[in-house]
Amino acid sequence: MSEYYEFTADKFVFKVKIGLLYSREETWAQIEGDQVRVGVTDFAQRRGGDIVFAEIKPIGTNVVSGELLGLYETVKLAQDILSPIDGEIIETNSLIISKPEAINRDPYGEGWVVVLKPASSLSGLLSADEYFELMKIKIDKELKTIKGM
Repeated sequence: MSEYYEFTADKFVFKVKIGLLYSREETWAQIEGDQVRVGVTDFAQRRGGDIVFAEIKPIGTNVVSGELLGLYETVKLAQDILSPIDGEIIETNSLIISKPEAINRDPYGEGWVVVLKPASSLSGLLSADEYFELMKIKIDKELKTIKGM
């Protein structure tokens, strides 16, 4: 069995890693003991193109679900990275500051963004199954928009 759900649209293959939790705002969350590692979904990083810049809020920052953790820029757009939960940033990924393309190369691995000490439940997040279905709907809508349907 694969560790990803995959959906092919146009010429792109979009992946959703099984075993993670997801926000509707295109971030993933991985529970690691009493901490939560957070990153950007494959769908989000593919939609924007090659990432050329990333910025993250500093360690010690308290964030609320839906609030800014950081941002990344591509040649096409600037995209906010929103926190999937309430918590305190206890670790940041310095690799994506010096090599932001790591988010494109491995969004579910070396391209992670922050580690949070959660201050709330993760109950509002989606399972990989739920997020995969939502992502497919979003992709279909975007393709229809692009193709003028």
